[in-house]
Amino acid sequence: MPKALPMTHTEDLHQRASVILGAALEHAATAVAVGDFTRAATAAQQLAQYAGHVQTAVVRDALAAGADWWQFGEFLGLHPQAAYEQYCGVAEGLHPPAQQQPRLAVVCTAGLVAEHDQDDEHGIDLDDLGDDHSLTQDPTVMRLRQAADLLDEDVWITVRLPGDYEGADDLDEGTAVRRWTTVVTHPDELGWLREALQLLAGTGREDIDDLEPL
Repeated sequence: MPKALPMTHTEDLHQRASVILGAALEHAATAVAVGDFTRAATAAQQLAQYAGHVQTAVVRDALAAGADWWQFGEFLGLHPQAAYEQYCGVAEGLHPPAQQQPRLAVVCTAGLVAEHDQDDEHGIDLDDLGDDHSLTQDPTVMRLRQAADLLDEDVWITVRLPGDYEGADDLDEGTAVRRWTTVVTHPDELGWLREALQLLAGTGREDIDDLEPL
């Protein structure tokens, strides 16, 4: 006898919730027809909650099938790190993107312009990578920039490769706001970064402005 395939999380949810969802949709339509928009809104909220459960079930099934955070980013329109932060709790033992693909890892440092020096050892300015670089969609980058805008502060964010200098990811107190490890979405993005870091180490920050991104 052929071995039965294990039930997916999505199919399990379908079997458990299809009747409930059908009833909720019917209740919403019936309530609207008689002008009971409060009951219709309650049914709509129930449908929205189950929609979130469906996405989580799909993510769990994709993880079980071997998908990585880059694939999730493509599926969901998210940076790999953002996908990890949003769904890392759906299963045990999930590794962050930088552990899944260390060759695509980078280290970012952020500081306030008014309080912290943007030293060359921190790497190159994220702005030099261009607005279309994937790191602009890193969730920590986005949160820091949004917070700076709300507080009317200027923030700098730099990027370097992991372990480029003695001290690795250590951050001395008072030198910056935060340092963290994240990833780029494609190996090609590291080419320009390496070239820019070599220029920075050799001749200084001013020559990076003449370097064209890949």
